[in-house]
Amino acid sequence: MTALTQGRNAPRIAGGSFNGPVAAATTCFEGGLACRDAAGNLVPGSTALGLTAVGVFMDRAVNAGAAAALTVDYDAGVFAFENAAAADAITKADIGELAWIVDDQTVAKRQAGTRSAAGQIVNVDAQWVWVAVGWTPPARAQAITFGALSNKAADAAVLRWVAPFAGTISKGFTVLNAALAGGDATLTLKIGATAVTDGVMTVTQASSAAGDVDTCVPSAAATFAAGDVLSVTGGGASTATSTSTVVLLVTPHA
Repeated sequence: MTALTQGRNAPRIAGGSFNGPVAAATTCFEGGLACRDAAGNLVPGSTALGLTAVGVFMDRAVNAGAAAALTVDYDAGVFAFENAAAADAITKADIGELAWIVDDQTVAKRQAGTRSAAGQIVNVDAQWVWVAVGWTPPARAQAITFGALSNKAADAAVLRWVAPFAGTISKGFTVLNAALAGGDATLTLKIGATAVTDGVMTVTQASSAAGDVDTCVPSAAATFAAGDVLSVTGGGASTATSTSTVVLLVTPHA
């Protein structure tokens, strides 16, 4: 086919109506975001990993018993949700990206290492974030292992990774491979030459031991394009020859 030279009547799918079992000891409110848990039962949206958003509840269901003791109706489609605040606030620039579940009426811009996908953002206005729920597959976060970075400050060590896709850094992790000495170690995340906001992981020297885990949750400047170079730079005051293994949780863009 060729491009249009005049208007046409475009077929569309308005959404769908479904019914499913409610999880044990769960209350679902009409108008709330409906999700399936790992067992396939319906639960309200919440800050948790492993949820699959499927629509919005059409009725109220109070299941005081076992899982699937009752069922509830829900619809897939485009729905309005409350916008999160501060660094999690969604703007028009995020249209086409994924919204992340905060609770059964609120969505956020960041996955933050703790949230499941609500669906694709289709519009943002002064009051609402409009999200296509139940139509788009949830993004699967990927763990990127950078390898072992020297904790010795004098080494000024850097690890780099070239991104083969666009995405967002949701969370950073380090695991210490041997105790520090002389002072703390810092590991700073960058995209190109720009430091990721709240992207510093500090490994404390006092009582340090192999297996210690430290994390960071970026709040801004964490989005990268395909071909960008992501890096971790060592710093601080440690004099030890130990290393830390660095892992980033990244979410590919839709």
